[in-house]
Amino acid sequence: MKILIIDDDQDVIDTTSTLLKYKGYEAFGADTIEEGIELIGKVEPQIILLDIMFPEKTTMGFEAADKIKKMYPEIPIFALSSINEEYAFNFSKTDAKTDEFLTKPINIDLLIELIEKYNKQKKE
Repeated sequence: MKILIIDDDQDVIDTTSTLLKYKGYEAFGADTIEEGIELIGKVEPQIILLDIMFPEKTTMGFEAADKIKKMYPEIPIFALSSINEEYAFNFSKTDAKTDEFLTKPINIDLLIELIEKYNKQKKE
């Protein structure tokens, strides 16, 4: 299974990719929205992990999720964000065109569980 990580933090891409590869997945990374959207067509991922906040604009991930869903409605998008109820912002997957919403640091066990859930649903 191919998973694309779109995040402006290269450490998040590297760490998450390493963990996913260890679990047997193919992982690809992009540190910009533009590069990520370009990679979707090239690697054809089954799941996209998308950061929400980018330096250019704090809501860029929401906008990207909407654009990606219009282009590739069949690909599940998991939103990743450091922002949660502890911060001034309060948003969730209902605020974006995403299938799941995970807070950073990423709980790898939960991530793998969700990946397997979506993989199983695709096969049915």
